[in-house]
Amino acid sequence: MESRMKKLAILAACAATPGLADMPVTINFAAEIAGQPFACGTPYAGLGSTGAEVQGTDFRLYVSDVAMVAADGTRVPVALSETDWQHAGVALLDFEDGSAGCANGTTPLNTALTGTVAAAEYTGLSFKVGVPFEMNHGDPTMAPSPLNLTAMFWNWRGGYKFVRIDMVPTAGKQEGPKGWFLHLGSTMCDSAGKTDAPASPCANPNLMEVTLDGFDPATGTVVIDPAPVVAEADLLVNAPETSPGCMSFPGDADCTTVMARLGLPYGDIPAAAQMLIRAR
Repeated sequence: MESRMKKLAILAACAATPGLADMPVTINFAAEIAGQPFACGTPYAGLGSTGAEVQGTDFRLYVSDVAMVAADGTRVPVALSETDWQHAGVALLDFEDGSAGCANGTTPLNTALTGTVAAAEYTGLSFKVGVPFEMNHGDPTMAPSPLNLTAMFWNWRGGYKFVRIDMVPTAGKQEGPKGWFLHLGSTMCDSAGKTDAPASPCANPNLMEVTLDGFDPATGTVVIDPAPVVAEADLLVNAPETSPGCMSFPGDADCTTVMARLGLPYGDIPAAAQMLIRAR
């Protein structure tokens, strides 16, 4: 640890030297449900307010505005590499492999962010879950990868599904649609129609702000687990005349115990500390 801190201190001192190359950084992520590694077709018990058993059928999310955090709180942007998974500072994390119940998915996986950052000593990581407004409302069939997946898109008005975590109860009688889906995206977007992009930002942008203090990309992993988010939701019941689970739209009773736990306000319910993402 001492040698590593000396190395970081040297990098920090050198950071002010003009022309010094940035250092590479890899940020590893892991998907879990109730503390267990996510895999298509695997059952997970004890979910929600009724302890439901579910099978995960999708697990993907977009992240953007990635930065390392210096000791004084300064955010230093990470320049994400241009790949099939990363474009213009937006990346798709994909933990499903299209097998078993993950029929909406694709075979390739992506569980890490790669890029470069100014050489310095850092004490944390920050990023947003979601797609920036200026990239969120185009035509996915014309967009570059990873923004070309229609399975991760609502429509031009609403834009992309920032988070898509789909769960299907495997035991017990579920009322309403067969499945409980956690889909996060922008809502209350003003445009002429569903195929028209809004001219100004949506009333509910629903971009999650995540800051992980003490995170070291060389040794740490960012863990995504929806179990704490849905802890007070009944995954065997769906509010009448609403989409299955919580899809972020106003007026959905299934979202009242969920959105605050994503660190987002929902109607008159204030935001709380986000519970979806933590460092390990």
